[in-house]
Amino acid sequence: MKFLPAIDIMGGKCVRLSGGDYSKSKVYSENPREIGLQWRDKGIRAVHVVDLDGAKKGELLNISTIIELREILGDCYMQVGGGIRSVDAINTYLDAGISKVIIGTKILETPTFIESIPDSLLKKVIIDVAIKNNNLVTDGWLEKSDVSLDNFLKQLEKNSVTEIVLTDVSKDGMLSGVNIELIENILEKTNISVIASGGISSLNDIDKICEINSNRISGMIIGKAIYEGRITIEDLVKLSNK
Repeated sequence: MKFLPAIDIMGGKCVRLSGGDYSKSKVYSENPREIGLQWRDKGIRAVHVVDLDGAKKGELLNISTIIELREILGDCYMQVGGGIRSVDAINTYLDAGISKVIIGTKILETPTFIESIPDSLLKKVIIDVAIKNNNLVTDGWLEKSDVSLDNFLKQLEKNSVTEIVLTDVSKDGMLSGVNIELIENILEKTNISVIASGGISSLNDIDKICEINSNRISGMIIGKAIYEGRITIEDLVKLSNK
């Protein structure tokens, strides 16, 4: 189980959105590198990083900051998403030492893209399954997709995807608790491993996810709860060491 504190980058700053709304962002640090240093020194072993500008525009807009974070965090597991829309972009991050990359929009908009990813790279690709109002969403969670969830999951299984990030966008950054029903529903629909994201606001929420007792829950992403002091990095380090 990976416990993944999140660093979301917009305009070069560390921010959190509320419900995926770019107009409702809060800056927690002017310098994401400082966050990386603090977490490294506290013993964190895994992080989740998103280029929010890149997710919206479809380009790697904060890549220099992300590569600096990679260097700061040493051999820490690091997964990165946002604006990754080509095999070249995948290679750019992997060549820089990123552990895994997260792709969502490109797969939904161009289903055949996944077939163009070499098997050697596909094992390092996580697919973003972001859901808002019962619909899959794309382009930084701003656009509704016409692809059905069931068909999307079948497509991922057909193409041997091994891991997804599952986000309830309406819960993300709201500190309102996790959508256990959604996680259980997805686990019933697919055999792909799930990284749970969106709404984890307390250690109790982490316990609720653990109580599902599925070996296919491979991780949890925790964002605003850390920045607001509801869950500490020390908490996550202890959980990771159990």
